[in-house]
Amino acid sequence: MATKKVNKATFKFGGETINLSKSKTQVAVRYTPGMKRAKKRKNAADQEHIRDFEVVKSTRGIDQKLDALRAKPEVSVGTHIWIVDGEDDSPFIPTGYLYIEFKPGTIQEKQQAVLDELHLNIRQIVSPEAYRVSTTPDSPNPVKCAMLLQKNRIVKIAEPEFMAKPVTGDFSPPTGRFIGSQWHHENSGGQIPIIDIPNAVFGTQHFKKGADAKVRAAWEELQGLGSRNIKIAVIDTGFDTDHPALRGDGTKVRNTFNAPNRSADVSPWFQASDGSWGVFSHGTSCAAVAAGAWDAQGVLGAAPNARIIPIKLDILSDDAIQKAFEHALLNGADIISCSLGFPKPVPLSTFISNYISKVVREGRNGKGLPIFIAAGNANPASNNLPRQVSDFAAHPDVMCITASNSLDESSSYTFFGANAFLCAPTNGNDGVGVTTATVSANGDSLIHAYTSRFGGTSSATPLAAGVCALMLSANPDLTLSQIKDILRRSTDKIGSGYDANGRSPKLGYGRLNALRAVQMAAGNSGTGTGSAGNAGSGNSGTGGSSGTGTGGGQAATQRGKVTSKFLNVRTGPGTSNPKVAELHQGDMVNLFEKVGGFWRIGNGQFVSADFIQVIASNGAPAPVTRKGKVTSTFLNVRTGPATSNAKVGELKKGAAVSIFETSSNGWHRIGDKRWVIGTNIQEV
Repeated sequence: MATKKVNKATFKFGGETINLSKSKTQVAVRYTPGMKRAKKRKNAADQEHIRDFEVVKSTRGIDQKLDALRAKPEVSVGTHIWIVDGEDDSPFIPTGYLYIEFKPGTIQEKQQAVLDELHLNIRQIVSPEAYRVSTTPDSPNPVKCAMLLQKNRIVKIAEPEFMAKPVTGDFSPPTGRFIGSQWHHENSGGQIPIIDIPNAVFGTQHFKKGADAKVRAAWEELQGLGSRNIKIAVIDTGFDTDHPALRGDGTKVRNTFNAPNRSADVSPWFQASDGSWGVFSHGTSCAAVAAGAWDAQGVLGAAPNARIIPIKLDILSDDAIQKAFEHALLNGADIISCSLGFPKPVPLSTFISNYISKVVREGRNGKGLPIFIAAGNANPASNNLPRQVSDFAAHPDVMCITASNSLDESSSYTFFGANAFLCAPTNGNDGVGVTTATVSANGDSLIHAYTSRFGGTSSATPLAAGVCALMLSANPDLTLSQIKDILRRSTDKIGSGYDANGRSPKLGYGRLNALRAVQMAAGNSGTGTGSAGNAGSGNSGTGGSSGTGTGGGQAATQRGKVTSKFLNVRTGPGTSNPKVAELHQGDMVNLFEKVGGFWRIGNGQFVSADFIQVIASNGAPAPVTRKGKVTSTFLNVRTGPATSNAKVGELKKGAAVSIFETSSNGWHRIGDKRWVIGTNIQEV
């Protein structure tokens, strides 16, 4: 076995190429359970613990330090720490585990030979050709194992598992930007009292009337505070379940779970590197923004009657992440809210990315489980370059939530990207924070309190999740595609920078509007007038089954069928154009020409192509009318329009494809029983 040391590593991870280097100042050790440490080091205050690893720091001779630690009888594992882009402040610790997929058709004997060569043990069989394995004392280090495996012709994927502390997305604005009332529910434009500073207010210059999520109006529409049957799983670093906002009448909190420890203890306590104890307030605040109970002070969440499933995830590893999302799935969560992310912009592992897709697909008894993820904060990043969303927020099946403020502006700190779904009111710029529950420590006791200092995309995300709970209160039968469609269409277009499809990289499809979303969920669009029957300029219109509307003298080239529950008809090819009518699922329309991402279905009438299935005049799939190009490093080809279908091939970046049809969930058919996800295809 080669012994040449690898100090820098470039390899595929989560479908992308990442570059890591060994830390020159940090290593990590894991102690054998039950064995006493020989001696406590004098610089114990500088020690950091990440679950069962101890981070050891040294300004010089780090390799010799690691060799000495490995020689100690009480040390079971000693490993180098890997860092991203030379930034030593966020360690990634190899756990000793890897995820391996062999190419389809590889026989078992060849698979085992590869594992035996590197002395790897199977710890979980994911499928006949996919495994989670662990290294042994005779194996190369996990990163080197992955690099060696990726060079093997029969290996499809090989990724090491890393352990890291999550960042919560907390944002600390300049002093003076704190607000005390829940303007994000209803913003009157007037001054508002600060809840945690007696006799203090925030002035009118920090508010714009109407710059809110319209939550109070949604309560009035529902004539209530939401359904007690809706459960929101909140994944975060810990929760004060005795806080009045989370306790409510004693039935609000359900099925608590600590994912790393696999226990029911979700308390916010943590032990600092100097041995002292503190509490994480982040999870308590997030849960209260989503579904905080109505208290005597009038502080409450967006869906006060909804139940909460608190899931503690204070360590990020594939095991813990899988268990967190699995717990939400198995315990009947209707919604997941997660305001966590990795400390540096890395992709999710393939194993976790696939597992989140499974949760989305199978949740709510097959209706689809909506997952809201915080985009992240702190733009520009530490290297002074703009930071796009990564890890959880970049997953194609989740809804990435960015930040707007109390003046209806995009918050400058928010991460951004092509997959930004919508923005929700929180703090930022000259706006102010939101009021919610918080917790602090007084000795060994918890102090239940409230703050007007919460914000960031961490606050925006549970607000969107709470609004989704109100939508499901109005209509519990909504599918995930319908939820996404309603949220996308119900937003308010604040700011600028929207493309032809109505999406902005920082604002998504616009600012969350709970009232309109609840109205649409209940079957009332809440926008515009008219119906599908009068959309066309002819007597019959373009809506309904007749589909006889005119095309301005041009003959229709094809026919199409509406795949979403509702589909707006607009005067031009973009969501910024006025709505003139509404179509319904199953309606047939004439298709005259495609303009950007919209079909023209009549004279001055356009609909989003995302929700039209193209059908030829004889009912057969239409002939090829579109071409596309693969934009991801590689793209799986499957037998049907979902990741649950069998994989039959793979395309590389830049590959050209013909698009025969597009499914209602955004997959393109590129051949007979050959489908690819549309988010990784750019039409050309």
